[in-house]
Amino acid sequence: MDSSIILIIVLIIIGFAITWSNQGQVKEIEEQQTKESIARQEIAKHDNRSSSDIDNDRNAMIATLEASITEEPEQLDKMKTIINDWADMKIKSFKNRRSWVRNPEDEKF
Repeated sequence: MDSSIILIIVLIIIGFAITWSNQGQVKEIEEQQTKESIARQEIAKHDNRSSSDIDNDRNAMIATLEASITEEPEQLDKMKTIINDWADMKIKSFKNRRSWVRNPEDEKF
């Protein structure tokens, strides 16, 4: 009888020890999942326009500038350069995000 009571007490203590040790691991996993979900949400918010959409925006902006800034050609050229640089970076960013699927420029098979 005494040994069964001691055995039950030991099993209860072991059960509590296992439960407490797992709580730390569960908290770590929950924190990792929270960080990953925040990262996924930030990626989802990112501007995911295709290169043709960006080219259309570039052409519209340049046409607007050419119509409104005709008297200062140097300033017009600088603005066109800025717009072209912006569009090129957006297209490159779009291609880099898609490169894990396939990258048509880098086919090394």
